[in-house]
Amino acid sequence: MSNFSDRYPEYKAIEHHIRRARAERSVAIAHMIAGAAEAVIRGTKRLFDSMGDGLAAERDRRAIEADPFLKRSVPRY
Repeated sequence: MSNFSDRYPEYKAIEHHIRRARAERSVAIAHMIAGAAEAVIRGTKRLFDSMGDGLAAERDRRAIEADPFLKRSVPRY
């Protein structure tokens, strides 16, 4: 396996800068992937939370309809 200076002798003078740029690009890509994963997780959590709120409201509505005392105390629309 040859190293960078053997394959590209004309870039030997700036080899350090090229390595640093590759590392910075790798870090930027890693941050982008982490941000996208975080956004997907946050969005999924919000979706499931909103579905849970709807289910809780439906359960409350059914409990009110099943209880004769509560049914009289809730106005009909």
